[in-house]
Parts: sequence; structure tokens; C-alpha cells
Amino acid sequence: MYSCKGLLTAAVLVFATSTTALSQVTNTSYGTSSVGTVNVTGRVTTSDGKPVANARVYIPGTGEATRTDANGNYVLRGVPAGPQRVVVRRNGYAVVRTDVKFSTKASDRDRNHINVTLPTASEAVAVANQRDRDLSGLEKVGFVQRQQTVRNAYFISPDDVAQINPSRVSDLFRNVPVVVQSSGRYGPVLRGVQGCLITYVDGLPWRSMFPGDLDSDIPVRDVVAAEVYPPGQTPPAPFLRGSPRRSCTTIGIWTRSAAG
Repeated sequence: MYSCKGLLTAAVLVFATSTTALSQVTNTSYGTSSVGTVNVTGRVTTSDGKPVANARVYIPGTGEATRTDANGNYVLRGVPAGPQRVVVRRNGYAVVRTDVKFSTKASDRDRNHINVTLPTASEAVAVANQRDRDLSGLEKVGFVQRQQTVRNAYFISPDDVAQINPSRVSDLFRNVPVVVQSSGRYGPVLRGVQGCLITYVDGLPWRSMFPGDLDSDIPVRDVVAAEVYPPGQTPPAPFLRGSPRRSCTTIGIWTRSAAG
């Protein structure tokens, strides 16, 4: 998901997540239905978690299409593996397009389960307006310029945050290779790939009071973006205070209180 200069960008108004949970779908499988194809499953719900029945779910260019059942569940069989786009439509809701990469590997089966939240038209407008405000704020704090000019760093944009749909702050860094997560007494604990991790929140050094307090003290819904600088790379301002520590990974987290 992550690239050095910019992360994969979610399609506009995407509210999709991947999960291993599956309920009330019968005779389905996460495995391959034939060589090079997969069975795609998922559930379509409203923004408050209610199932959306009779929504059209399809993958353009493949001929694969289906409708959700009364519980919002769907199955698409025989979908070609690889990059695809899942589209969900239902009268009264905004269209949601989700870019995915399906895999035939058993270890990657979570990729083939796509849950989608359908926003109403007014909700979609509100989300788009909030996204514009977030991007404007991130431009003011220099995030956008650094994303465009700094090489070999990792950037998590507002679209990436929406696509990841994190339940806690540490979820944002699950697939960043220079950040390592371990289990702690109070939940996941982040550290740099070489052990040392320096953290900034809204441009200021974060003084940890106990391992995992990022998750407990920062509401994940307030986070709009993050950036990560690997060991050996001197991070730019405002993430450099004093002499650089070359063995440390540096992460910067931006919330709406600073970027909004």
C-alpha cells in the first residue's frame, strides 16, 4: 500500500475496509474458484451500520455483478485476481468506487473481502468538504509540499487514512516497513525498525508517558495525515530538534487541531 513518495490514493468518497469477518453468507469461500480467479465477499451498510439490501455490486470490465441480500451481504464469484475496482450503487446513496488488488494466495484472503459503507448524497458532500479543509490545512503545515518533494519517506494522506479506516492511531503504520509494532500491556507499541522511534504530533515532540499512549490519548478520528522518515535520513523541519539521531525512525502525526 505504501510507496516512498506517496501512498496509494483511495477513490473519491471511498468508505471501504477489509475484514476477516463474514456473516450470513452461505456457500462461499475465500479461496480461488479456478486458476487465477477468486471469490469476493463483503457487506454493504449505511454510515450508521444498517445493512443496505438490493445494492448493485460489480467490477467494471469483468462482467461480474450481483446484488446484496437483505442483510447487505454479497458474493462475486470467479473474479480475476489482480488490480480491480469494486463499484457499489443504490438509489438514494452516493456511488462508491473502491480500488483493490485481489489475490489467490491463501495468506492474502483478507484482500478478497470488501466491506463498503454507502453514504447518502448529503453525507458524501460533507465528507468531500471536510477533505478539502483537511488538505488546505495540511498545505499550511507543509505536509503537501514535503509529500511532493521529499524522497524515500512515507506519507499517509487523508485519502489513505480513509482507505485504511483505522480503529486506532497505530493502525496507520501497520504496513510502513520502517515502523515495527509489538504487543504491549495497553495495546500495540510502536518502535523504529532499528529500535529507536521519535514521534511528533502536530509538529511538537510527543513525550510518551507509557507504551501505547498514542492510541489512548489521540482520537483516531482526529488524525488527518502522517509522515514517516526512515533511519539514516535527516527529517525536515518541523521534525528535527537538536542533533539528528541517525538510527531513529521519525513519525509525524497531524490532527485537525493543527491542520484544520
